[in-house]
Order: sequence, then C-alpha cells, then structure tokens
Amino acid sequence: MAGKQYRDQKYLIELGNRIRLIREDKKWSQEYFSNICDIEIRQLGRIERAETNSTISIIKKIADSLEISLSELLNF
Repeated sequence: MAGKQYRDQKYLIELGNRIRLIREDKKWSQEYFSNICDIEIRQLGRIERAETNSTISIIKKIADSLEISLSELLNF
C-alpha cells in the first residue's frame, strides 16, 4: 500500500477489510454498495484499502447500509 500512513493504520486496515468482507458476503459490488451508501465509489475504495481516515458519520452510514450496528462493524 502506497500513500499516507495514519497513526492508527492497523485499525483502518481492519475496518476496510471488514467492510469489504461483509459487502462481498452480500455479493455487492463496490459500485452497487457505494450507490446504497450515497458515497463516491472512489471514497469507498479508499476506505476499503485503508487509504483514508473516515469520519464517524461515514462509518455509521456504511454500517446502516450494511444493515448492521456500528458496534458490530467495529468488532474486529
């Protein structure tokens, strides 16, 4: 992974992997899921690749769109 490294990079990696795995379990493409979340597909990709540190509002929107609680999404 190239680009900016964040102080808590390991958590961003775990979160991104968790989002991707849940999305893939639902058989949703990034494009389909970004439309559900109303998030730019590029931003969703950056979140899944841990290239950005998202706000709690975005993470909550993702959890809601995955039909899981925020605590369940962050349980890694």
